[in-house]
Amino acid sequence: MSPLSDRDRQTLREMFRDLKYPVHLQLFVEDGNQGSDNAKVLVREVVRVMPDLLRLDVFERSRDSLLAALYGVWEVPTLILCDQKREDSGIRFIGLPSGYEFAALIEALLDVSQNRIRLSEKSLNFIRNVEDDIILDVFVAPT
Repeated sequence: MSPLSDRDRQTLREMFRDLKYPVHLQLFVEDGNQGSDNAKVLVREVVRVMPDLLRLDVFERSRDSLLAALYGVWEVPTLILCDQKREDSGIRFIGLPSGYEFAALIEALLDVSQNRIRLSEKSLNFIRNVEDDIILDVFVAPT
């Protein structure tokens, strides 16, 4: 059974009309991991809605350990969004992107496809002046 209903697919098609450039999704999974299996099904369904602009590569973390290390993948499933040039956007989804995370995934796909950054100029200038590397983790949870 598909995780997306016909209505969900139609809604995604309408939202994905705003996709401009291809987005490459890199999904790292582990054989026998239920979360990985669920993520593969869900992400494949999303990609199937707009295959001309959404492209998916699935990697087995242990078999593709060098690539996983290069991307900094330490947990599965991990979904990495890359732009049209296959350059890492820095956006990661760790775990199954469902529930509230699903809406964040769709917005992130649109942002990467449109090369859109939704930060104020003041925030962008602040970030440009940060001298050290930082990692910013954002957790999505209902309140």
